[in-house]
Amino acid sequence: GLAMWISNLFMCELQLLLLLSPQIVRSISTARQEQQELVNRASANQTLNSSLHSLRAVLEPERAAPRVLQDFNPDDVPTEEELKQNFSGDWLFHVKTTACHGNAFDNGAGTSISRTFLPFLCVGCVGLVLWSSGERLRKRERGDRDADNIERADRADRADRADDEASREQKLEKNEKTQSKRLFHVDFARICAVMCVIFEHSGGISYTHRNVGFGLWWALPYLYVTSGMSSMMTKSSMCGYAFRLLIVFAAGVSANLFADVMTKRDWKHDFGNTIFQMFFVVMLLIMAPLAEPLRQALRTREKDGAKDASTQLFTIFWGTVSAGALAFFVRGFTGDTDIVTQTFQEENVSKWIQFYAPVLRHTPLILVHVGGTLFLSLLAAMVCRDENTGMIGWVLLAFSYMQMVVIPWDQDSFAHLVNLNIVGMVTFQWPLAGSEKIATLVKSYWPFLLMLLCLDSMPDMWGRCDVHSPYSTWERFRMFLGEFTLVVCFIAGAFTPSDPKGVTAWLNLWSLYAYCFHVMWYRLFGSPYGAIITFAGIPMFYFMTAPSKPKESQEPKEPKDSKA
Repeated sequence: GLAMWISNLFMCELQLLLLLSPQIVRSISTARQEQQELVNRASANQTLNSSLHSLRAVLEPERAAPRVLQDFNPDDVPTEEELKQNFSGDWLFHVKTTACHGNAFDNGAGTSISRTFLPFLCVGCVGLVLWSSGERLRKRERGDRDADNIERADRADRADRADDEASREQKLEKNEKTQSKRLFHVDFARICAVMCVIFEHSGGISYTHRNVGFGLWWALPYLYVTSGMSSMMTKSSMCGYAFRLLIVFAAGVSANLFADVMTKRDWKHDFGNTIFQMFFVVMLLIMAPLAEPLRQALRTREKDGAKDASTQLFTIFWGTVSAGALAFFVRGFTGDTDIVTQTFQEENVSKWIQFYAPVLRHTPLILVHVGGTLFLSLLAAMVCRDENTGMIGWVLLAFSYMQMVVIPWDQDSFAHLVNLNIVGMVTFQWPLAGSEKIATLVKSYWPFLLMLLCLDSMPDMWGRCDVHSPYSTWERFRMFLGEFTLVVCFIAGAFTPSDPKGVTAWLNLWSLYAYCFHVMWYRLFGSPYGAIITFAGIPMFYFMTAPSKPKESQEPKEPKDSKA
């Protein structure tokens, strides 16, 4: 029904656009001519200003030099050079990285510090997962050493198994109750994250480049975490889940292709930018079979505590892949020879490919990052005791975020976001230890959390600093501290709004439509009209779903006390 509904909606819009196509082409052509004139005029003004600045530097060298701190007026807009000169020593309110390009770091991926740190991090995380089963192991060792206490140890083991079974049944019942009611914070996070994506892709790049509303810290992370949670919530098989993703992918790419044809963009040599935002769906399609063993392992363990042979097999597989990649990295393989970029260097191919191809230089790090997370999760599904499952999410978060701070490389966020998708799967089944306490504290003292985030933010920094990490370790720590804080609060359930009017039911449908079609509207009508058309679809979805009131829209009522 959803696939047919999307296809019908797309066909209606396609017919409307075909009727209006001559006017669209004329308006686009006129707008492009005006935009080119503005660009030429701005370029001429920039050239003139540069010439005047050079002439002033010759005639008045003392005025052309950057202003020093004592002459600096806070009311003036500082240049990047003035920020570096006047505030380079202020490590709290100002930064050294005024623009994030990701091409220089104080400790890059190829340094001896990075090659030493990563093995210790991997060994430490594996040790913590194994330690989660340590209590039972120690009991068995004591029973083996003391023959007189064998019977007592057996009774204790039987009691432990009975307690584990009871705890497992209680946890399963709790999870079933959780899944039976709507998780409003997941809906709100998905909808708001899509809104932020529309801002970024429809002309509002300054919002993300200045981290307005802490968008870099939560928009994409929440989108990936909620996708991991949704994969655990769905009752469909992997094939059914992948088929629905393929329908969404086809709708979004078809819309982008239509816009490219109408605007006469050279999509044949740059098809990556035709796929564009739908690469997120490509990631979900790739992760569906890769993470399926983990999804089944978590579900099987939750129901009967069994550890089937496939879980052990995939644990060995991902452990071997991660260990091999770690060995390559420690030996100094950093991908200085970028095979992909060199292959396409002399051909007329996509700039998109040339831009993202250097990511493959760090293939060993990607395999350690993603493969290591899958290995740790599967290992935990095999050995972790039920009462210790809450610590696994913390181990996975530490494994990912510590790499982002200590071992930076350009565009390292792609592997990190995939990790958050896995974290969403694990923490949905095994809530973080201390989640209830964290949620209570945040709900009680959220104004202080807001002030902490304001202090942690770096307003002097410009750019997609989540993708292109800052230069210094301290600034990377601050950058990912804000993201880590908001991710933990979300996973812990600290941000749990209500939905008494049931708006999330139809806004979820709108967000799916908006994610697929917002790039098409922007490429056809430009900024700001593309975004306006996308958001103008909200009332349409409201009226389409107005007759049906979702049962999940109301807050679940507390059962009355039978003794009352």
